[in-house]
Amino acid sequence: MDMDISQYKELFISEAQEHLEALNQSMVDLEKDPGNPDVLTEIFRSAHTLKGMSATMGFDQLTELSHEMENVLDGLRSGDIEVSTDIVDLLFGCFDMLGTMVADISEESGKILDTRPLIEALRAVYAGEKGAIAGMEAPAGAQKKAKPKRKTGPATGQKRREETSEEEVVEAVPGGEEEEPEVAAEAIAEAPLEEVPGEKPWRLLVTLDKDCVLKSVRVFMIFKKLAQIGRVISSRPSVEDLEDEKFDRSFEVVVSTKEGLESVRKALLTIAEVHEVEVVSAEGAEMPVEEVAAGGIIEDEREKEEAAGDQSQEAAGMSTGPVRTQSVRVNISRLDNLMNLIGELVINRTRLQEIASSMNIGELKEALAQTARLTADLQDEVMKTRMVPVEHIFNRFPRMVRDLAKSREKEVDFVIEGKDIELDRTILDEISDPLMHLLRNAVDHGIDSPEEREARGKPRRGSIRLMARRDRNYVSIEVSDDGKGVDAQKIFDLAESNGLMSSEERKALSEDDILRFLAMPGFSSAEEVSGVSGRGVGLDVVKNKVESLGGMLIMQSVKGEGTTFALKLPLTLAIIQALLVRVRGEIYAIPLGVVAETAVISSHEVKYVSNQEVIFLRDETLPLMRLGRYLGLPDENGQGSFPVVVVEVALKSVAIAVDELMGQQEIVITSLDRFLKRIRGFGGATILGTGEVALILDIPTLLS
Repeated sequence: MDMDISQYKELFISEAQEHLEALNQSMVDLEKDPGNPDVLTEIFRSAHTLKGMSATMGFDQLTELSHEMENVLDGLRSGDIEVSTDIVDLLFGCFDMLGTMVADISEESGKILDTRPLIEALRAVYAGEKGAIAGMEAPAGAQKKAKPKRKTGPATGQKRREETSEEEVVEAVPGGEEEEPEVAAEAIAEAPLEEVPGEKPWRLLVTLDKDCVLKSVRVFMIFKKLAQIGRVISSRPSVEDLEDEKFDRSFEVVVSTKEGLESVRKALLTIAEVHEVEVVSAEGAEMPVEEVAAGGIIEDEREKEEAAGDQSQEAAGMSTGPVRTQSVRVNISRLDNLMNLIGELVINRTRLQEIASSMNIGELKEALAQTARLTADLQDEVMKTRMVPVEHIFNRFPRMVRDLAKSREKEVDFVIEGKDIELDRTILDEISDPLMHLLRNAVDHGIDSPEEREARGKPRRGSIRLMARRDRNYVSIEVSDDGKGVDAQKIFDLAESNGLMSSEERKALSEDDILRFLAMPGFSSAEEVSGVSGRGVGLDVVKNKVESLGGMLIMQSVKGEGTTFALKLPLTLAIIQALLVRVRGEIYAIPLGVVAETAVISSHEVKYVSNQEVIFLRDETLPLMRLGRYLGLPDENGQGSFPVVVVEVALKSVAIAVDELMGQQEIVITSLDRFLKRIRGFGGATILGTGEVALILDIPTLLS
């Protein structure tokens, strides 16, 4: 079967990256629990799948390295090789090299990387362990021929494999040096219908994994395997439909072979992402070869199935009509364009509602109410398509924490919670670097050495936790450690000695203000500069990035007990709920996620504490910020009552005085021009239904 596999390149890259991520995660788990057979099986399965995909796509370097890596993994799985730190480090090095290769394929750089050192190291591990077990030395270049038989390998075709220098080159694309058997359409077209002595026909139902992406490539590999052990007679759906992926997970294939049923089944199950192989018509079950048409299944069997009805076929994983694709991959730029269009639709919907209110036409209001519901549903669906579980970035960090802890000679348990929490894909991509900074700081600054921990009565192994959870209209992502915590007085001493504050200013500070200095550019509490930290770059980057996303960075630390950094992020950057307020004739929007409540205050209720205006609300003293005064607008007479908006930022509450509360509204965020981004206190702008432009207040920077 001559297939153009270049069309699958993008899918290959995506799937290869997922398998490499799984390999890194599983290898970290294996190092913690070396005897866990489930983890070993998962590692071997991912490596085997990656090798098969690479061979099918014709990426020889990837195939060779993953093949040699698979030999060692097979030895680990069978128990012939023991898990050690050196072997784990070697396999991690292989994963890194494979990741570099996949990146080069994505960028089409055409680089030829030097994989020989890794391959020779893998062969040395494999040969050394095998020589010790079998009492003989394996030739350096003979590992492929001498590879031990796998427990899950097929029982058929052993002689052919022993005569082949590359055991699993059967998964490569046609056109190699050895003679390739005819498969799929060509095999069906040329297969003689007369019975061959010793052959028996089997009709098989093959089911792929539910998460299989390259389904047509898997079908290609299945037909190649069947063509090696027999003759492919027919398939349903047709070969053309299988190539076009016009099926769900299952398809039927008729093969005539001299091999036994279990041998055929095992041969197919060795192919990656084949979930199950079931026999529809067993040996001698009234299915002679001459009754099998080249284009389909025998008529009497088809009639029986049709008579059984749709329900029985659905139970078998098949359907009576054409099977439709259940999912489709969409480029993120298309989702961005779709979200922009939805934003324009929301703006025009609000504009029409303003016009309908002014004209007071009942029919128009009724039609717009229905339009508003449909727009809201459409917006909700588009938002859901952009939401991605945070595990997509969380899974990158166990390997990083493991390597960093090892390089710093620290013992760390890394725990991840809340992987299923979803965030907008755009936000998710942006927070990868901030989380990396926080985790590196946790290992380098937070967790102390095993000896120091023992001296303080703590377990030798430290603990770092990465957790995500929903918090109203926000998602909170926390990085916490049980290390030595932050010494607030030491930080204040450094800030004062560096001229960042005076001794008088220091008296007014509390420990909650410590983040203000830690997040200053160039400020560092590290006593020495390392490859990880000490240059004063890190928390300022984290804070700026989080605030640019409309979120906030919160820190809590207890000396001797540990530190927690929390990234409070909006669910999406595009459309949010906001409270509109008016100040001196201008309208401003406050994101609803930071609004705790609103109230009306009389001027005589305003008091002074340390020359700061405050109000008392429900037995709580709140600082009062007059928004007009902050914006440089003229003060009014200050008599009478005025509304305040109570906002919560970084565990602190502040009352913001405004002239008028205009109500809640859904707004579309538009970024400010690069010249205006430097103005503190503003996070964007929006177009109101009246056509006016309203600035969106960035509360965290407004109050910092």
